[in-house]
Amino acid sequence: MAINNINSGNKALEFIDSRTRNEKYRGSPSSEHNRYVMTQIIDILILLDKYAPNQNLMTIRTTDISKRPENYSEEFLYAQFCNEAKQKAGIGTQDAMRKNLFVDLHRMGLIERYDKKKEPTDSFSRQNVKYVSISNQGLKLIKAKTILDKYFIFSKGIDSLLGGYIDIILDILRDKEYDIDKISIYEYMFFVSAIGTESSFNINTDKAVELIKEYRNLTPTQRRSVIEI
Repeated sequence: MAINNINSGNKALEFIDSRTRNEKYRGSPSSEHNRYVMTQIIDILILLDKYAPNQNLMTIRTTDISKRPENYSEEFLYAQFCNEAKQKAGIGTQDAMRKNLFVDLHRMGLIERYDKKKEPTDSFSRQNVKYVSISNQGLKLIKAKTILDKYFIFSKGIDSLLGGYIDIILDILRDKEYDIDKISIYEYMFFVSAIGTESSFNINTDKAVELIKEYRNLTPTQRRSVIEI
């Protein structure tokens, strides 16, 4: 079903239809499936600093547990780290830590990841990772004295993880001419996340605001239908 059929002629729906026809409709790579709380991230970084102090490199597992249930001896420290992280932060199985959490923490600038030659890896590239260490920024976060300092460092990390979209959202909310005081998760997903993309559905901030306002012209029932589809 074409989303545009929900309200024919609505420019926001025409845009969503156009975007979803592109095989890369999801936009730039960023965090998937994860919802982060600052205290959880700080707990994990404190533990990383505990198990690999002085920014030493910690050897991590490189194979899923389902394929190799037993840890090699060099991975025992990593297994202990993950067990304690799961207890304290509530997240961080050995596979999740390696495949999801460490990836995002690297993209947030809070840790560094290295290949088997102990060479730094690119946070947004798919590379084989063998070692991790806490970064200078990660140390700043866990050693920050005030909650405001912690939130500042954490929010900058989230902004980096999301490709600068927090700054874009703040610019929209601050601009009195836009007259927008909040942005829903779906308005972000449909329109804001298209800003500045290298895609057929690339738009600028002005266009995103225009589409958000068009989307808000829909009835609550119509918006629910859009989301469900």
